[in-house]
Amino acid sequence: MVQVYSETDCLKKVIIHQPDYGIEQITPEIAEELLYDDIVFLPKMVKEHKIFTNNIRTFIGQENVLEFNDLLETALLENGVKDNLLADIEKLEKPGNLAMNYLNSLDAIKLADILISGIHHETEEMIFNPIPNLVFTRDIGVVIHDHLLICKANKKARFRENILSKAVFNHHPIFKPLSNSNKIIDFVNWENFETRADISIEGGDVMMLQKGHLFVGLSERTTLPAIERLKEQLFANNVIETLTIVKIPSKRYCMHLDTIFTMVDKNVCVGFEPLVFKTNYDVIVDRFVNGGKTTRFDNLKTCLQEIIPDLKTIACGGGISPFAEREQWTDGSNLVALKGGVVYGYERNEYTAQALEKAGYEVWAASGLTKEFKDYTNAMGEMENIFITIPSAELSRARGGPHCMTMPIERF
Repeated sequence: MVQVYSETDCLKKVIIHQPDYGIEQITPEIAEELLYDDIVFLPKMVKEHKIFTNNIRTFIGQENVLEFNDLLETALLENGVKDNLLADIEKLEKPGNLAMNYLNSLDAIKLADILISGIHHETEEMIFNPIPNLVFTRDIGVVIHDHLLICKANKKARFRENILSKAVFNHHPIFKPLSNSNKIIDFVNWENFETRADISIEGGDVMMLQKGHLFVGLSERTTLPAIERLKEQLFANNVIETLTIVKIPSKRYCMHLDTIFTMVDKNVCVGFEPLVFKTNYDVIVDRFVNGGKTTRFDNLKTCLQEIIPDLKTIACGGGISPFAEREQWTDGSNLVALKGGVVYGYERNEYTAQALEKAGYEVWAASGLTKEFKDYTNAMGEMENIFITIPSAELSRARGGPHCMTMPIERF
């Protein structure tokens, strides 16, 4: 069942994407266009990502960690999906007749692979640019209670992700019940691509804080017209009680809301202190009540405390400059909960780990757990207050953390 009512309910099913060989096509000339700050070393990046995702598999089961590539393959087998998807790809990428004939000749497995990597299987030449940001599956969609938001990216480098995601979410058997019951909110269409640059919303800005309470970042990547449209649809269908818009600086260092704070338990959050726990004139927080009033808060912490009166806060980097700024940049605030009180984060953010230790969390290394335990599903219910660290020398250089790399589709 596709449902998410809270950021910290027990994770049951999640979509991930292992860094693919299209990433090796990134050169300094196109890195900025593809939203990468650096040239990453793919083998190391894959190794780190596997440690993370294999660790999740030991807790929730192999079958519940879904690779986007596999979902796309299955969707392509559905009647009419391949033809319609390739028509959209041709319109977006304009690869030429020769390339389109080649794509039409491929089976679902090979086609899914090339639509993601952009690499011709035989000539090993690029048919079109890779989509290296697909590793950050959080941004392609968000489950809001029992509804699914299909996101539309702000940058053209991610538009092909949107087209592929639309095919998966509308046609894969897992999501058919939502499609059949009109519970999909779809922002991916050609009007938004071609004439509505002011319409963009990315999953890193959309946070299902607790049941009934949705937070959405107004950021470098998510626009106010898109948020207003989302609010209108969610309120009209009584999906949520409140929607809080958090305007954050339109800067690279805080491109999404989840780069400055995430929940680690139902009443505990980790955040970048200057923007989350203190009043900052670059941050504006407005809560809208379905059928009720609008309230503006002095800061994000005050807003959170109204929903969570016993809120406990932990500062990214321990709140110590310059380590707080450095670790916010390397996603020290971008944690994802396996369950309430058990979270993943990057091992390189040592001051954040120390702050979690001071707050009563044990620090475990994901690499050690993966080697030592074959099946942790039975022990998961007994685990409390644990911070699991992931190797991140290369992953962090791609500018996204564990929260970014996961799209939960079922929490319970």
